[in-house]
Amino acid sequence: MDFAEVIKGYISHMNDHHSKELEALLKKFGNVDEPKNVLLESIDLEGLDIAHSGGKLRVEFPQKATQENLRDTIIELCKSIEQSKDLGKVEREIVEFAKSFGSACLATLSPKGEVLCTYAPVIHHKEKFFIYISEVGEHFSSIKSHPENIELMFLEDESKAKSVILRKRLRYRVEPRFIQRGGGEFDEVYDSFIEQSGGGGGIKTIRDFADFHLIELKPQGGRFVKGFGEAYLIKDGKASHITGGAGGGSPHKFPHKGA
Repeated sequence: MDFAEVIKGYISHMNDHHSKELEALLKKFGNVDEPKNVLLESIDLEGLDIAHSGGKLRVEFPQKATQENLRDTIIELCKSIEQSKDLGKVEREIVEFAKSFGSACLATLSPKGEVLCTYAPVIHHKEKFFIYISEVGEHFSSIKSHPENIELMFLEDESKAKSVILRKRLRYRVEPRFIQRGGGEFDEVYDSFIEQSGGGGGIKTIRDFADFHLIELKPQGGRFVKGFGEAYLIKDGKASHITGGAGGGSPHKFPHKGA
């Protein structure tokens, strides 16, 4: 069958059997509170064009489709609507996403009040985050000087992202707690560090270096972003969907709305 005919079939099927999904796409990506007269006008390998009484919306796929996987790409796009509503699943994903990292970005404020972006190895222990850093590092003096201005971010590898503008990221505002060397907690956490990292590359060697400090970073709130229309606030381990207002939908502004 000619591919153009296949496209026509997809459009007809969506309009006849999946009007609710089209309305949901308008709410999520177009911030349309109550879409009316919804009609899927066209499909190509990069996205969908949906018309409604208030204008038109272009919904792009996270990654360009092929003729072979176009149907599955449309299905996945529609499935993402329901997935974003399952907050329990999002909360589990947040935990697993953080655990997949052995290091993370640190944003701090220097003693001079200058913004500083660095990174540090992260130790995962009993659902808590710890870092082990030297006094020589710039971020150490920043943490000591401005403990109320620290953020920790886990950022998806660019090579794994569907698009450079859709890198999954998890960011927390954190509060530091210094762990005393020689105590049971220090040894327990550092043993976890060796287990998680394998202990190579000098990790066992620096365990007894006096200028290094073990610090717990206690999350005070944060944000998890998966993609367009999928941003979540995090408080006390619970996620809530960031929307464009009381009516829900995407928080982004669209120039074509009402066109």
